[in-house]
Amino acid sequence: MKTAKSADGTSIAYERTGSGPPVVLVHGTTADHSRWGPVRSGLEAHYTVYTFDRRGRGESGDAPSYRLEREFEDAVAVVESIEEPVTLVGLVFVALERVRRLV
Repeated sequence: MKTAKSADGTSIAYERTGSGPPVVLVHGTTADHSRWGPVRSGLEAHYTVYTFDRRGRGESGDAPSYRLEREFEDAVAVVESIEEPVTLVGLVFVALERVRRLV
């Protein structure tokens, strides 16, 4: 997995598969990036799919205390590592400048 650095320095692990316009998939609270396996396999023929482990899960790092703002910053770190507008799927509580649309 590749990593992006969040604003507080936490390492956020992500995978990139497929080809086409970028789509970032954000998993729910009790999962990791592998939760998107069945969906990702259907999208890879048409999109470059990015899945990441939210902080404290999978291969991503964590901080000593939790703050919701860090979750936003983690998503921003992954999106900014892509360097073009993305479609963000699964994360509905944040609007990012470089997000083309929320699904």
